[in-house]
Amino acid sequence: MEKQVRLGVYRVLRKVGVNRQYIYPEASFTNDLFFDDIDWKCFLCFVEEQFNIEINDEEAQRLVTVENTIELVNKRLSLN
Repeated sequence: MEKQVRLGVYRVLRKVGVNRQYIYPEASFTNDLFFDDIDWKCFLCFVEEQFNIEINDEEAQRLVTVENTIELVNKRLSLN
């Protein structure tokens, strides 16, 4: 399941416009991927759509890296 989630998150990042070479687990949305507010909102929307989950504001604020997102999605999917 984790591999599918990782690939799904990577697909979403590509959809938002992140170049493949910059996508890695430790990548920071702010420092490495240079997300602005619009990128961030699109990314969250696409992640919620891709995995059929909802991410509340508190959870979104804790997402700092790609790996954080993968972990959150894995956790949410395992609860369903």
